[in-house]
Amino acid sequence: MARAAALLEDDTAIRMALQRLCLAGARLDVAYKAQRAAYPMLTEDGERLAFRMPFDEVAAWGLKPGENLALKLKDRGLEYECVVACSGQEVLEGVEACLATVPRILRRSDMHRLADFIPDQTHLKPHAATFTNTRNALIDGQVQSFGEEGLELVLRNTKHDIRELLRMGEESLLDVPLTDTLRLRAPTTVAYFGENLVGLRFTRQADAGMLGQYREWIQDQQVIQAQQDTDDFSPRGFHEATARINRAAALPTVKVLVDRDPMLLLLTEKEDFARRLAEALSRKFGLAVLDHIKGPVKAQLGPIGDGADGWGRTRMVLIHNQLRLASPLELCRQVVLQEGCPVPVILAGTEEDEAMKRHRAVSAGAVDYLAMEPFRILAILRKLDDTLKLFEGA
Repeated sequence: MARAAALLEDDTAIRMALQRLCLAGARLDVAYKAQRAAYPMLTEDGERLAFRMPFDEVAAWGLKPGENLALKLKDRGLEYECVVACSGQEVLEGVEACLATVPRILRRSDMHRLADFIPDQTHLKPHAATFTNTRNALIDGQVQSFGEEGLELVLRNTKHDIRELLRMGEESLLDVPLTDTLRLRAPTTVAYFGENLVGLRFTRQADAGMLGQYREWIQDQQVIQAQQDTDDFSPRGFHEATARINRAAALPTVKVLVDRDPMLLLLTEKEDFARRLAEALSRKFGLAVLDHIKGPVKAQLGPIGDGADGWGRTRMVLIHNQLRLASPLELCRQVVLQEGCPVPVILAGTEEDEAMKRHRAVSAGAVDYLAMEPFRILAILRKLDDTLKLFEGA
């Protein structure tokens, strides 16, 4: 099995990573002298990359063409650093952007991790795992990354504190079903902790034959993922990639799941979540759902749109944390600031770090953050009802 390299030097591999960041609406951590901030990636074309940065911030930084910028980025969970040169600024599709050269080298900044291969979750489903502590407690987890010498796992129950379950150097027995016929069972020790994450390193007592089969399986998955990356890559740049996606799938239009007023608009890629919400709200609210890809939201509203402001029957917008090509916060800013949405916008997701997520949601222009996972229907109904009454009575 090929170990993850400390340096990524292949031009095409670097561009593939940048295109994935653009597709995900991910942010770059940009540093220049004493200044540092995070900005969303917009595009790359092989010669330059662009990230959203208002011109007034470029001026405040004193940033000039030719000056070096230090970038930090995360691709498929792996952290990289690089240095690029500023190439100026430009308005791209109505967005003020800073331009920079494409990095020629990406340097891993997290080589301590047991993470030689992190699967793309769109191509390989998450693998459940169980592991134990010295008190023989059975802990449910999920594999986050595979390594030649061990694995990284996260807890299935995020309410638990992993530091209360395990200790550094503690022995643990790991069990991971890989296929219908291949199961990894190996003794490990706790190598390190992260946020809801633990690195488990194989011990010398692990069966060599079992580890050999495990490493061969990962090598096969790496080959499959590399081929998929090659198929997804657009040599002419990210804009060609998005054009291809849109030609293949077309921009979706809104689907009305419950046709009644007041009508709520849910932006999500999770159809099962949308249908569950529709069933729960159907006696009190209408629900329309849009799997947003790109472009103005109100232009895709179809039967619930039009009217003087373009939002038609929409009385509230819910932005789920599962979106196909955008970050929920960036889409919120687009809907509120660029499209002038006249109705309240609420971000929805898990209850983990709820206070922090609420602060970020409000900063992005939302009126609130609503925990919908776990699904507590009475609390959700009460929040939606109170918000509508507040704004319609204003």
